[in-house]
Amino acid sequence: MSLRVLKFGGSSVANAGRIRNVAQIIAEQVRSGHDVVVVTSAMFGVTNKLIELTKEFDDSVFNREYDAVISTGEQVAAGLLALCLNSIGTKAKSLNAWQLPIITTGEFSNASISEVDKSRIFEELGSGCVPVITGFQGISGNGDIYTIGRGGSDATACAVASAINADKCMIYTDVDGVYTADPRVIMLSKRLSHISYDEMIALASNGAQVLQSKSVVIAKQYNVALSVLSSFIDKSGETVITKKTSYLSSNYVVAGIAHNLNAATITLTDQQYDLQDLLEKTKYMSLIPTCEDCSSFVSYRTHLNDIKASLEPAYSLAIDTDVGIVTIAGKGIEVWPMLDEIISACLRSSDVSVKKIYSGIASKSVIVPFQQTVPALAALHRMFFE
Repeated sequence: MSLRVLKFGGSSVANAGRIRNVAQIIAEQVRSGHDVVVVTSAMFGVTNKLIELTKEFDDSVFNREYDAVISTGEQVAAGLLALCLNSIGTKAKSLNAWQLPIITTGEFSNASISEVDKSRIFEELGSGCVPVITGFQGISGNGDIYTIGRGGSDATACAVASAINADKCMIYTDVDGVYTADPRVIMLSKRLSHISYDEMIALASNGAQVLQSKSVVIAKQYNVALSVLSSFIDKSGETVITKKTSYLSSNYVVAGIAHNLNAATITLTDQQYDLQDLLEKTKYMSLIPTCEDCSSFVSYRTHLNDIKASLEPAYSLAIDTDVGIVTIAGKGIEVWPMLDEIISACLRSSDVSVKKIYSGIASKSVIVPFQQTVPALAALHRMFFE
């Protein structure tokens, strides 16, 4: 039939009951005649517990032993899922990333996948076995384990799908696709049947938690047929991520809106700075310029201590943590005429203050006071989709 990569997130393998449900999904795909490769995340909450354990001995991050510890959650999940599959008559074998291997480059805790050796995968498939691969991790040239950022199992799945030229890469999670906004926050959000790679990257990079942005970058680069769907029985449907698509809303062509509550703005009070030096010092900390020729940037709150340590005393910083960001994603939206004025008017009518509006690829982002983030999201969703 076809060659498929199925990736299951932490909520899908959170406990024994959910692992059994996932095993049934995999078994059904095999019974339908598909060759199936599985990538799994750690069980829900396990990675956070492992991170807390590391802090008992070393409060720093991004080092060799930290990655060695937090990568073990995926090994447990892969082993349990393979055990479950074998128990129901579907031959399976768990494989750590180093057993393929999956080669990574870059820094600890934020590495990038550079190569996936596909020979072991096809060897197992040829013997009628479902490979269950640990996501989120790989090894460096000298054999050290490197992790690839939270949500990195999505990137593993896309990299594996590209390496084996899979017909589909199916990302199973706790929602049945990509919505116009987080459905847990905006009740009237709508599921999208399709979304473009660029629009999905914009949403994923700005708070939408359904996919890791690295995974979509890989999918776009290698034209991976990527889809998002639910592993839960009571949800159906999916969203296909593709090269291009279009959307119909009341007045505008927009894919969706994301919000980010883990943001802060950093302003360099000394205007004399070297942008390349600045970005090099903070390249693993998501420092994003809010305009081409200014000294204002956005980053995650969780990176602030590392950013301060990297930049001080060379630069004087003013940091604002009373920040939330709402991002509208749509192909070409960054060059739509008068859009900043339209957004500002919409938010003023809902008593939301606008601190700044800036453009990204296929996106417009609005910085608002932290407490006004959800009202801003709701107001913009009403304007574009309701």
